[in-house]
Amino acid sequence: MWELNDTASRTFESVFMPKLAIVCVLFLTVLAIPALAQEISGDWIGQLDSGFKVRVHLEKSASGYSGHLTNSSGNETDFDQVTFDGTHLHFAISSLNLRYDATWNDQEKAWNGSLTFQQVYPLTLKRAAASDLAPVEHKRPQEAAIMAHSHPYVDRDVRFENPAGHNQLAGTLSVPGEKGPFPAIVLISGTGHNTRDEDVWGHKVFFVLADALSRQGIAVLRYDKRGTGGSTGDYDAATTLDFTSDAEAAVTWLKTQPGIDPHRVGVLGHSEGGIIAPAVAAEDKSVAFVVMIAGPAIRGDKLFVLQSAMTATTYGASDGYIAKRKIFDQELYDSIISAPSDAVALERAKAIVAQGVAEKVVDANEAKTLAEDDTRPWERYFLAYDPARTLTSLKVPVLALNGSLDVQVPAKEDLAAAREALKGNPNATVIELPGMNHLLQDAKTGSPNEYNDIEETMSPTALKIITDWVRMQTSVR
Repeated sequence: MWELNDTASRTFESVFMPKLAIVCVLFLTVLAIPALAQEISGDWIGQLDSGFKVRVHLEKSASGYSGHLTNSSGNETDFDQVTFDGTHLHFAISSLNLRYDATWNDQEKAWNGSLTFQQVYPLTLKRAAASDLAPVEHKRPQEAAIMAHSHPYVDRDVRFENPAGHNQLAGTLSVPGEKGPFPAIVLISGTGHNTRDEDVWGHKVFFVLADALSRQGIAVLRYDKRGTGGSTGDYDAATTLDFTSDAEAAVTWLKTQPGIDPHRVGVLGHSEGGIIAPAVAAEDKSVAFVVMIAGPAIRGDKLFVLQSAMTATTYGASDGYIAKRKIFDQELYDSIISAPSDAVALERAKAIVAQGVAEKVVDANEAKTLAEDDTRPWERYFLAYDPARTLTSLKVPVLALNGSLDVQVPAKEDLAAAREALKGNPNATVIELPGMNHLLQDAKTGSPNEYNDIEETMSPTALKIITDWVRMQTSVR
């Protein structure tokens, strides 16, 4: 789950996902572009205590000032407000609940101020040098190697129906170039408008994973989520239950395809997909095995509280703020879960958010949309869903993996819950991978702001563990 995802950033995973965690993932949308003019016009750069660089472009026109933030992929986010009176600078992006207020320091030739994003971060902006503005090339050697050589498997574009959801899903079926029937696996992505490749900060996670599995003689189906890419349906109205329905349709369709052994079809889910995969297997007893990559094993509300706290820590938030925010988040989630209707949930959430603003736990800008975001259908379902109950019911082989540095699905708490839920399953394997993050990249801190800068899409160690385990399960069966 992104997944990063600011509740919309849970829509990162991606990420998956909680308020502060996703708001923190949204810091990754900050970078820069264009040219210098006069006054504040031009490009400015600063650095947060966490080490993350903030780059800003400002310009003046006949109607006043404007500007934007630009991410490393070149995508720009415009400011809603820019004001400047010679000594004071203010800009804001209402959709991100972000604002910056600063005073000019002539001695330092810099803007000294604070960036408000759920909490206040000291930030000094200085004129960007040419080296700061140079485009950064993020290499993806694993993906490049796959595209540079011929494949021992055949990729086929496919479409299949989900009668329960009244939608059609588009995807890619990779079949080994040998004689079947083959064991097969369905890849289920995490939170966000993910295509079949599960693009996360410039990494095609499922593209690399599908290649590794197909080279081991395993057919792989990956698909665009509903309302994304070539798939039909309404993404924004869907809950995890709806995405589970899509995954069930994928398994049903795959088992009917020529060259596929219907008795050796399993499911693999990443992040939110790691909740969906066990749910599919619990409903469809013909599913042969389950792989969970950073799949939550604890209830949604508990996950979001942990996720927010860990992500905030990586961004340098104070212990005092994190402690207060954890209490606030849990109170908010409890009120939403226990509400008998959406209307009551919203009313309760608004009251708690207003109190959070009064107690300076929640920023006023964040408060504008927080109650509405946290009471959306997807959110209400996810907050109350307990994956452990589903895991307890599974009898098929299960592999659960978490990186020790994962801040979106914290490994310590999550794997402890997975071990407890799966203790009655002799075919369950639970592994913590040292030094890896939410994408199973070899990382330094696990913070989402590392995802893009790490060249590796998925650790070769993790890929080998997954492919070896799947081969063992399918060869035995």
